[in-house]
Amino acid sequence: MSGPRLVFALAALFSVLTRAIGQTVTQEYVSVPGVRGVLGIVEIGGFDDDDSLYLTTPLGSALITTPGPMIYDRNGSLVWVGSSEFGQAFDLNLQDYNGSSVLTVWNGTGLAGHGAGTCWILDETYTIVGQVNSVGGQGTDLHECAIPRPDNTTAMITVYNNIENFDLSPFGGPTNGTLIDCLIQEIDIATGNLLFNWSMFDHVSPFESFATPGDGVGSIASWDAYHMNSIDKSADGNYLISVRHLHQLLLIDKDDKSIIWKLGGKNSNFTIGEGAQFEWQHHARFNPEDNSFISLFDDAGTGWEVDEPVAHGLYISYDTTNWTVTTEQQFFPEPHQRFSTSQGSMQRFSDGSAVVGYGSNPWITEHASDGTVTFSLSLGNGSIENGAIASYRAFKVNFTGNPVDPPALAVQNDTAFFSWNGKTTVRAYDVLTGSSPGNLSIWTSVTRTGFETNVSLSDNSEPLVAVIALDKNGQQLGQSDTLFIANGSIASGGEIVD
Repeated sequence: MSGPRLVFALAALFSVLTRAIGQTVTQEYVSVPGVRGVLGIVEIGGFDDDDSLYLTTPLGSALITTPGPMIYDRNGSLVWVGSSEFGQAFDLNLQDYNGSSVLTVWNGTGLAGHGAGTCWILDETYTIVGQVNSVGGQGTDLHECAIPRPDNTTAMITVYNNIENFDLSPFGGPTNGTLIDCLIQEIDIATGNLLFNWSMFDHVSPFESFATPGDGVGSIASWDAYHMNSIDKSADGNYLISVRHLHQLLLIDKDDKSIIWKLGGKNSNFTIGEGAQFEWQHHARFNPEDNSFISLFDDAGTGWEVDEPVAHGLYISYDTTNWTVTTEQQFFPEPHQRFSTSQGSMQRFSDGSAVVGYGSNPWITEHASDGTVTFSLSLGNGSIENGAIASYRAFKVNFTGNPVDPPALAVQNDTAFFSWNGKTTVRAYDVLTGSSPGNLSIWTSVTRTGFETNVSLSDNSEPLVAVIALDKNGQQLGQSDTLFIANGSIASGGEIVD
């Protein structure tokens, strides 16, 4: 599959930090030389017959020279690395589109804290089957590409748009500056038609912002006053948005585009209860079974301000009779604890458990309903905080990937190296040897030991080698090319088992 490449400016922000750290967080593979993955480290829990996968988009630095969307299993082993197809990416997610489960992922160009690019839709073979582009503005922003139920035919995206020649002097900036507006757009995926468009600046004064010109990665002449970073829909079709620099969630009427309520921030309609406050937040989502509950990620700080010591997942309820907000659940990280300067996600399940991604901190934690951490995965190195390694969001999903290519095999120094990028059900391999491609037999069988598995061939006397990938029930999934052991050249092609 061919796909778009990305030259992403945010990587430069982290280069000084990672040069100072001076450690390797990426893995290279003999069987697929062009693929480099970010090391996954399980710090709490581990594989427990849970076949779920973790969707991530590691980014950051000179240490991650080939960033991209990446999928991990419960062992912390990589299952899919999409760096060669997409390069730097954001918001890898599993969603429903037209009755099918699809992966969605953003890539494009970084623009000082937001982006301009495309949301790509991939099927189970990792083939692009659709895309979402903004109508006007700077392009589809990196923060959100959500396909709302029940129709599953549209996408809600964030779009950033510059308002030029804006007088920023009341806010400490120049008289001829730029105000960065934020838009909600809902797009028909099949046609690209714009179905809904809403502007922050048309409805909310920038005086409500907690950020001033020059804060963050922007310049004093270009003010990111709002910074919208998530969109969701209520059961009746109204739009819930998270606006980071306002410390606020807003509900927008789908018909007249008025603001129904504001939760948090300077002009909140609600009284916020103990523990329910949040700052610089991300990823607000309604509970789909009861829209009076909302989950979100509380960053607790930024690169220029700290309001709480530890970032965490937060689950709240709100009451529009008494206009109060109540804390229902909080999910704090272990073994590391720190505020997050940017990014982050909170995924809550119907049983009350949750998965939290810490954005600028390279941690993913899974929690029981009482908040206990049952699983913790760090990307690269968990001790690296706020900068060098990040993943915009993280999701736990059940997904079966079926790549179009067969297993990859390479031979080097009498050792066979094999992998299958994107095949999510591989648990073991049969290693075959023989005198001809039509005369191969099982020489040994090995358990999958990570993205790439290897076995020494020094005790083998046959000239050819191939591998067959097996699932957890021992069923054959596909066979690699057959190679000459002496020089690694191909004797015959591989195949995928139907």
